[in-house]
Amino acid sequence: MRLEWLEDIVAVVETGSFNAAAKRRFVTQPAFSRRIRAIEDYVGVELFDRDRKPIGLKPSISNHQEDIKRLIAQMKDLHYELRRQGREAHNRIVIASQHAITATRAPAIVEMLSQRIDVSVRLRSANRDECLALLMAKQADLLLNYQSGAEAAADPGEFLERAILGVERFIPVFSAERLGLLNDSYARGELPTIAYPSDAFLGRVFNEEILPLIPRGEFVRRKVETALTLAALQLAINGVGVAWLPERVALEPLGSGLLCDMSDVLPSATLSIAAVRLTGAHTDIEEFLWHEILAHHPAVG
Repeated sequence: MRLEWLEDIVAVVETGSFNAAAKRRFVTQPAFSRRIRAIEDYVGVELFDRDRKPIGLKPSISNHQEDIKRLIAQMKDLHYELRRQGREAHNRIVIASQHAITATRAPAIVEMLSQRIDVSVRLRSANRDECLALLMAKQADLLLNYQSGAEAAADPGEFLERAILGVERFIPVFSAERLGLLNDSYARGELPTIAYPSDAFLGRVFNEEILPLIPRGEFVRRKVETALTLAALQLAINGVGVAWLPERVALEPLGSGLLCDMSDVLPSATLSIAAVRLTGAHTDIEEFLWHEILAHHPAVG
């Protein structure tokens, strides 16, 4: 029985539905349903009472619910300990980083670390929720992510340590060559935009901090939706719509004149860049990296 299968079972029990469990496990609902069927085929019995709402384990299986949770914890501890010893033996560290930070900030951190110690770094790039999941599952030693102003000001929580690496503007940009098209859209009362999914971090920042500040007379038309900042960057360069981007992502095309910073006429926001790790015991290499980060960025949450 694989660890992820046991975690799938618990996710269904705790959420009460396959759809909610799929979201928790970061897979699509059809793919998750196939995984559940594969687990049941492996075990040889149906595990879930699909006629119940919320969905639960069959009565004959329910008695083993605590055993399953205990086994998950034991397997995770063993997995983590084996991985920790392996990384310690090979001076290896895993960093989970949001896509945009991977392209802008992470290389400098990796370079700083490599110059000071013999270390092998695995840089895992993903969206913010996936990065946090990697950290919480102890599949990453360090998380690099953006945080809103409210998040950066709040306590990171009992199980997390945080260092603020700096702040960055979240700015609106548009093609310098196609400003005439944007002005025509303004004249029609439209603001063409490159949108982020509402459940993505930058989508939430846009909806909560940017959208309320856009004048009511302008109709925000979401021309394209993408979760990738680099895709939004290219779409803005092509003149498809205004994209809100972390400033460093747009730095080169702004400097070369491909893009215009529209923050003099459209709202912007401020993002914090944070390094986050779990509290508790750490390997020597993990401690070295954290202390190097603190030495260069002393603002800690």
